[in-house]
Amino acid sequence: MHWVVQDNLFNERGFHTLMQTLERGGIPHTLVKVIPFDGGVQPEVQVSGPVIVMGSLSLARYAVRRGWVPGSFINDNFDFRVWREHLGEHLLNAGAQVCRFADVPPRDGPFFIRPCLDDKSFSGMVTTWEEFAAWRDSVLKLEEATTVSPDTWVAVSAPKHLQREYRMVVVDGRVVTGTRYKLGDRVVGSAEVEPEVYTFAQAMADRWGPARAYALDVFMHDGGLYVGEINNLNSAGFYAYDVGKMVAAIEAMHW
Repeated sequence: MHWVVQDNLFNERGFHTLMQTLERGGIPHTLVKVIPFDGGVQPEVQVSGPVIVMGSLSLARYAVRRGWVPGSFINDNFDFRVWREHLGEHLLNAGAQVCRFADVPPRDGPFFIRPCLDDKSFSGMVTTWEEFAAWRDSVLKLEEATTVSPDTWVAVSAPKHLQREYRMVVVDGRVVTGTRYKLGDRVVGSAEVEPEVYTFAQAMADRWGPARAYALDVFMHDGGLYVGEINNLNSAGFYAYDVGKMVAAIEAMHW
């Protein structure tokens, strides 16, 4: 497998561990810069055989355009509406209202909103109706397209108090590594993941997966475990999971 890695994206130790793992394993790889607004990369990569990319969503989409295999695992399954069909009550915000950005109805008190697609159009957030209405009005007034449009599909729900947040890596239906990245509101990258979190994540992977490889975020809410979201592995952060195990699992895939 040839790895194409964006060189200026991950300001975290996982990026450096990835590069060390590739170099020590003699695994072919190329560092690239993604050209802003153009969608291309520098230097141009000409390879044959399997290719995998790690970087921004722009790089993942570039891999799709190049027809690289596996390239990027991004597909139409990275959509809150699809997750809910398959995971039901195991999804943290299973009861969320789904509608167009322009059609979000007035709500009392704080509420959580996120885009349905894993397209980085905006980050999920807790907001108030006053703040959201001002934002929505500014979007509706824009004549040029931005990352958010009136037709962006969103999921809206009551805020949830989360005790812990984990990122688990799933490859070919198997949970290969994971990290705890939040305790309450504190970001704390740690490789310590309780056995019950691995068990839950594997049960969810056995139930359904959006692609052959992906990042599964597990949240603890009121003492229970839920799927918080599902991310494209190519453009998800590493936090403190075992990057070597991720690389080994990807390298073992057959194409």
